[in-house]
Order: sequence, then structure tokens, then C-alpha cells
Amino acid sequence: MNAFVLSLKRDNSFSGALLLAPRRTILLPALLLVFVCHPIAVGQSDDFNDGDDNGWVRYNPLGTATFSFITNDNFGGKAYRIQSAASPNASSGPGRALGYRTNVYDDFYAAVDLVSWNNTLNQAFGLLFRANNVGPTTTTGYLLNYDPQQSAGGRGQIQINAITNEALVEPTLATANLTLQPGRLYRWVLRAVGSDFTAQVYDLNDLTYPLVSFRPNDPVYLNGSAGLLAFYHGNLITDPNAGRADSTFDNYSASAVAPLSSPGTPHPIPHMPQVVDRLPRTDANNFYPYTNGISFTATTLTTNVINSNAIRLYLNAADVSSGLAMSGTASNLSVTFNGLAPNNVYEARIVLADFAGRVSTNEFTFDTFDESFLDSPGVKVIEAEDYNYNSGQFQDNPPPSGPNGNGTGYYGVVGTPAIDYFDRSTAAGSGATPEYRATDFVGTQAGTAEEIDLGPGSPVINDTIRQKYALLDLFEYQVRRTEGGEWMNYTRVFSNASYNVYLRAACRASQSVSLDKVTSDPTQINQSSASIGLFNVPSTAILLNYRYVPLTDANGILATVNLSGTNTLRLTLGGPQTDFTKHTMALNYLVFVPVTVPELALLSSADLAGTFTADNSAIIDTSSRTITIPLNGNARFYRLRTVAAPALAIRNVRIIGANVMMDYQ
Repeated sequence: MNAFVLSLKRDNSFSGALLLAPRRTILLPALLLVFVCHPIAVGQSDDFNDGDDNGWVRYNPLGTATFSFITNDNFGGKAYRIQSAASPNASSGPGRALGYRTNVYDDFYAAVDLVSWNNTLNQAFGLLFRANNVGPTTTTGYLLNYDPQQSAGGRGQIQINAITNEALVEPTLATANLTLQPGRLYRWVLRAVGSDFTAQVYDLNDLTYPLVSFRPNDPVYLNGSAGLLAFYHGNLITDPNAGRADSTFDNYSASAVAPLSSPGTPHPIPHMPQVVDRLPRTDANNFYPYTNGISFTATTLTTNVINSNAIRLYLNAADVSSGLAMSGTASNLSVTFNGLAPNNVYEARIVLADFAGRVSTNEFTFDTFDESFLDSPGVKVIEAEDYNYNSGQFQDNPPPSGPNGNGTGYYGVVGTPAIDYFDRSTAAGSGATPEYRATDFVGTQAGTAEEIDLGPGSPVINDTIRQKYALLDLFEYQVRRTEGGEWMNYTRVFSNASYNVYLRAACRASQSVSLDKVTSDPTQINQSSASIGLFNVPSTAILLNYRYVPLTDANGILATVNLSGTNTLRLTLGGPQTDFTKHTMALNYLVFVPVTVPELALLSSADLAGTFTADNSAIIDTSSRTITIPLNGNARFYRLRTVAAPALAIRNVRIIGANVMMDYQ
């Protein structure tokens, strides 16, 4: 047969050729049916828990595809696994498999959960929609697909492409540089109204706000059918190990209109406990007023009831559920917590359950910093782009700087390589147009427009713009295009104080950033330094989602840094120079928050390998050298933190009544 093969280039352009297998290839499936005069569909859904795909058409053109049902979908049911082995013959095109529904929609809503996929394969998978005239060289429609190997090092991208005559149309309608983490579950949501599309990707541990949302427009195809596909996406078409496709889906839904649900809950799973209407929202997690507390609705969106005794709220790994207040019906509980402290960074986790054992988790991070607090004399904020210049020169408290600024600050100054910074690139801006330090090799930017590409007019998306920048019509500038081993020096004058330190950053690949103190002359080369601590930066999926990361010591305990007078500090990107971490981080600023450090503190964590924080429920009796903490029914790990020598250690642990008693010496 004649196979029409598509070449997907690294610059997201496409070309078509008969019977060719270039370096990046997509063969869109030649479906067996041509849809003519189908009525507009009312809607359908499938959770695959019955272990079959009745109502779906399987497309297996090479005889290498398998359709199966895994039994651990994290919801107590099954999920739909679509696989294809390598093609037996390169002239037949790459391995591919498709399961689709014959229903036809014009305006429609579709959603599906991505349960798992082989992240090492050069494959693509997702939703084929508004498909018409399906057949060899005749298919038209659109494709929403994710490619986990779009860039070297496992950096992913999600795209929407138009398809004409079974060929992808140049250019791609929209892309988002999104990297999904294996082992996590994601929900894809797609809405089409006329020529306008809205694509969103949610982490299932936070359905209140998407990781990414983008809105392309194309007026060509206004109706058609939809399905789930996976196909090999490289040039090793016949390689039995590499030329494969493998992805697993669950909870498919398609309808003419979005299902009715509480705001911020895309495609609810029937009877599943879930968090909706949560404050703080994920899109407003910076400078959240602590007096607003935390509020949410625990609901099933059905008559199924929530087990109110099982509702848990954890803040920085501490169980604070005893402070929850609840009202409303058992299937729609309003929950509040009013125990937040000002000027803190919080890792929050809400756990819900029903009486059938269904459990859901909602995870989010937020801070209660106040902008006036960050600008107060005791706090030191260092912008990542304001590193030293002219061989160790610095400004201690620079004003907001930029083309619309007041002509002072760090905008446009020139750093000295190997003294003020080290960057692996030898091109200005690390190979991209520098937008803050015009001649330095360090990459700088104002906003992150390139992360979502909708073609001409793509929006510039920024982190929370602080008021002092907004008043001058300035962006929040960032350092971008980082690589392992690169560093920047920051000289500042500090009060004689102890600090907790936070790095505000966005990241597509989990990695560490070290904070060191330069111990030699910062105006000369070959500087020596001493470690202060590590920022273990987690993935935020896309370089638009910023968060605060605390500085910790080698044991993962929140670090306390003592600084006085003029100090030169260095940020170093951790690890070797690899494709995995290359250009996967954006650095916004550092915050040094003064803290009062007790002579002795009890630290605790729910995970031995997790972050240990001060346990404020502990009563420390220094005369008897005992510590008393109330039992809370959860396993905890404890450590002692001392300010002065000699070091102290826990020697004995016992339970007395409703308390845990510890002896230390």
C-alpha cells in the first residue's frame, strides 16, 4: 500500500513525502471508516472499569498494536493501555495504534486522564479530534498530542496540529513546553467552540488550576469525531526496542457541552471525594494574606458522602487537622483553617476520603509574604539578574531596574566572566536575545513568551509582578537558559542576623541549586567558596509556574544562615552539564528572612528523607532535659537542632498517656 509519512522537525515545522522515513516522523493512522451524515453526538464516557472497549473502534494497520486494560488505575478500577510494537517494514510507516469513537461533534468538550506512558520512547500520544473523511491520505481534523522526547534530555512538549489529507499542516497551531513527570497522573481537558480551542493539562493532585492552558484558533474544521492514539515518532521505525509506542488512558469523556460541576473541577469522577473552590488558588499563591486562612469545599458532586473524620490538612508536613472547622452536608462540606502565620512559605496537602475507601489528595504551595515585609530593612531580597559586574562591583540595595526604570540599578551593566559569573555559553544571553544584561553570556529575560507559542502575538507571561515594578511598568526579570555548573556572585551588606533563605524559581526538571559563600577575593579569578546549603528545586512542569524553594542543609533540614556585614554569595546550578537540566530553569529572586533561632529546637518530618521543620507543639524542659509532644496518630521522625556546641541527641522515647516523652543529652 502507499503510506503517507510526515516529518516533524525540531523547529515544529512539517513536511510530507511518500514512503519516506526521515529523522522525525509521524504516520497518522489510515482509519477504515469514512464518516458521512452522522448525527451530532449527545455524549459518551468510559472509565474502562468493565475491562473492555465496547463502543470503540480499534485501528491496528500493521498488526503490531495491542489494546489492554491495566488493573491499577489509582481509582480502584482499570485503565486503557494502547501499545504498538515497531513496524515490520519501514515502507509501511511507523508503529501506531488508535482507539476511537464514531460520534461526531461540532462544539464539544473532551477530557481524559493520562495514567502512564513510557517516557524513554520517542513517541507521541493524545487526542485526535474533529476528524473527518478518515482514510488513507484523506483524514482531516486536529491532533492534541504530547511528545515526551521533543527535546534532548527528556524535555516534553504538548501541541495542537491541524491535519489535511492525513498530513500535519505547517505551522503547528500551538505548543507549550511542558514536561510531565512519570509516576504522576494528569488530566487533559479540551474545549472547542467554533474555531477557538482551549487545551489544559492538570496534575490530578491539584484539579483546582491547570499546569498550563493555551488557546489557539483555526477556522478550517468545525466538526468531526475523536479518539485516543499513540504512535512512534522517530526514525528507528523497525528497531524492536526503540520503534515502539506505549501509553495508558482513563476516564475518557466527550460531550457537546462541559459537564456541570463546581468551579475549577474539570471532568469530575462520579462519587470521588474532591477539593473545589479552594483558597488560596494555585494561580494566586504569591503574597496570600495569612488572615484569609485556608478554605475549600470537600464534595463528591453526588449524594455520596465524605468521611469528615478522615479529612486531613498538612502544612509543611505537620498535621494541623485539629484546627479545621466544618459546616454543610456530608456530601458538600465547607472546610476552613485559620491558623496561618504571616511571612511564611507553606507546602500544603489536603486528603479526603469517603466511606467506600476512595481517597483523593490535593497538593499546593503558597506563601504569606507581604510586599511591605520584603521591602523592610531587615529582609534582604536579591534579584537573580542582579549579579556582580565590573569584576566584583555591586549595589547593595538597587532600585527596580529596566528600560522604563530610573536609569540606575543593574540594567545593562557588564559582568566579568570567571569573576562575576560563569556561563557555559560564549554567546550573549546564552544564545537567546538578552533582555536585561545585554552583553553578558548569562541568559536574562522579561517574561516567558516562548514557553507557549500560539504564533504571532503570543502573550508574554510573567510571575507575580511586585508593586514596585508595576509602578514603573517593569517586568519581573529572570535568569534563564541555565546549565549545570554555571554560577553567579552576589555581594551585599547584611545585618548581623540569622536568616532562612528562599529561592523563587520555575523548573522543568528537578535539580539542586547550591548557595555558597565566597571566601576569597571576589574581584579575582579562581575564587574559593564554602557551602551554606542547597535549594532542592522540584519540577513545576513548565517555566511559567514559579514557587519558593527553601534552603536546606545536607540532612534536608531548613537551614539557618548567619550573615553579618559585606558578604559575597554564589548561586551554583547543581550537577554536571547534561541535556536533562539544560535550559530547564528560570530564577527570579532570593529572599533572606530574618529569624530568631532558639538554643534548642525539635524538628520533625513525616518522611525520614523529607524536609524537617520546627515542631511548635513541643515543650522543651532544659532543666530535666525532656521534651513533651502530644500524640497525633501519625508516624513522625524527630531531630534536635542546637545553636551552640556541644551537639545534643535524643536518647530515649516513650509514650506516657496522650504524650510522647523524649530524653536528650
